[in-house]
Amino acid sequence: MSVKKYIVMGVILTLLTILLIGCSNKDQLNSTANIKEEAIPYTHPEAMISADQLKKILGQPNLTILDTRTRDVYEQSHIPGAICYDFRSVLDPNRRGRFNSPKAFSLRIREYGVNSSDHIVLYSDNYNHAALWFFLNMYGLNVQILNGGFGQWQAKGYEIETGRVRRGNLGSFSLSDEQQKANFIIETIDVANALQQPENVVIIDARSDEEYGGRGHIPGAINIPWDQLINEDMTFKNASDLKKVFLDKEVTPEKQVIIYSNNVFRASFIYFALNKLLGYTNVKLYDGFYLYWYRHRPLATGST
Repeated sequence: MSVKKYIVMGVILTLLTILLIGCSNKDQLNSTANIKEEAIPYTHPEAMISADQLKKILGQPNLTILDTRTRDVYEQSHIPGAICYDFRSVLDPNRRGRFNSPKAFSLRIREYGVNSSDHIVLYSDNYNHAALWFFLNMYGLNVQILNGGFGQWQAKGYEIETGRVRRGNLGSFSLSDEQQKANFIIETIDVANALQQPENVVIIDARSDEEYGGRGHIPGAINIPWDQLINEDMTFKNASDLKKVFLDKEVTPEKQVIIYSNNVFRASFIYFALNKLLGYTNVKLYDGFYLYWYRHRPLATGST
């Protein structure tokens, strides 16, 4: 083989080596970027508690655990010491879908022996506990959601109880309008006005695809069903995946976000993810959809 051919082959091998090293470095950079993306933390991780964390504090005198599942399911198995709580008491019995007054709610929850100074942990097997969290959080109480609900407690193999837990004394619980830390609820007229600013406002319908498309929705609202935010084991998706769910629908932090569902439970679940897990600050919950909008204002149909 001639010297010229050796030189040409050498140049080709050198170029191939450079290309391979470049691709390898690129793969490493992409891998590092993915790791960093997955490592995005929740903005307020203290708003949740894991099964492991709850196990460590079980039995503390100021701890109150509220199980918002149905009575029959609760009595079959629940976390030791958990109280079966009727989640519907957070709603006004005379105005479907709307939150109760702080006075009426206080009178009801104190019957369960709950104190407003307690460390309150909520769980269920779906989204029902989210509205109770929203209400208590609005008044600044020390309340957390058990990530993954009762299923996570069971998956860990932790002790369970059957039957019903009762507290023999009334709780010391009294809320008033003056104690409200901030108003995170929006009224119908303000929702109507928001529709005139589509570039600055996004409205989220937290119901199912079937309800959104078939039964009708607020014109311009986008559909993000509550279960798009969770993994198969009912735990919340990591912050990176949650962020993608919302950004894919152009729900960005600088916009005013309004969330609704029929009876605020699913809407509260979306609110929790946006406000506490992703740190969106300009978020409101519309609790008048079923009572005021659905019955008296125009609806749109079809999917987004």
